[in-house]
Amino acid sequence: GPTTLGHEFVGRVVDAGSDALHWKDKLVASGAGVSCGTCAWCRKGRTNLCAGYYTLGLSTHGGLPELVAAPTSTLVEIPDGLAENEAGLAQPLAVGLHGVDRAGIEPGDRVVVLGAGAIGSFILAGLAGHDGDVVVVDIDPGRLEVARQLGATETHQIARGATLADLKDLIPGTVDVVVESSGVPGAAANSLGLVARGGIVLLVGLLKTPQELVLSDVVLREVDVRTTVAHVCSTDLPAALDLLSRRPLGATIGVREIALGDVVEQGFEPLVAGTAGGK
Repeated sequence: GPTTLGHEFVGRVVDAGSDALHWKDKLVASGAGVSCGTCAWCRKGRTNLCAGYYTLGLSTHGGLPELVAAPTSTLVEIPDGLAENEAGLAQPLAVGLHGVDRAGIEPGDRVVVLGAGAIGSFILAGLAGHDGDVVVVDIDPGRLEVARQLGATETHQIARGATLADLKDLIPGTVDVVVESSGVPGAAANSLGLVARGGIVLLVGLLKTPQELVLSDVVLREVDVRTTVAHVCSTDLPAALDLLSRRPLGATIGVREIALGDVVEQGFEPLVAGTAGGK
């Protein structure tokens, strides 16, 4: 049958199993990915790669109805004083924080973020306080304005289909880390060409069509290619709630509130039609 969506949600625990009664009445944020806790990946702490991984709101019912069943392994208590609508951003922010961790960014590194959409923005939020340059490239001036508010030190608007030569003209000098979060054709190759010798490219954007890459250049310049997916509930979700407590993000990234009864008309229909202007 149909699945109820909603993989970024918060709520109050109204009922709990006999082994989880201490969760009752607590205000919690939920992660999206459920892991088994016992497989080889879970034992290494890489719960986002669990052999039995499934996602609330995608593989099974999620958070859009008034009641949802969630395992305690995905739950983190919301800190006192953090508004619920801010805490609702914890799951996507956790994805951004996981990405920043995976990128292995060192103090002083010059970081370029290609694509400042939803996940790009949460990666920028996770880079807050980085003591090197953070350069953001996007086709949309509105996204670049948000990027500046999130702490980007330099922003560049590019045309769709910008080449590696275009990017090098815009961003001369050494680039230590490139975060590819646009997912557009050619962006992975551009990232690998833009990064300095010995640098790191983090692939975030998902593009299912085959891509042409010349790997000899990547090998000869000893470039590290890394990837990131989802988040680890036990570490990234508490870190996201902590960050939101110190620095609310809703107003900056333009969160709109839609009542549950209006979610189809005001939420899903504009998304399907491509007129929502956001995620």
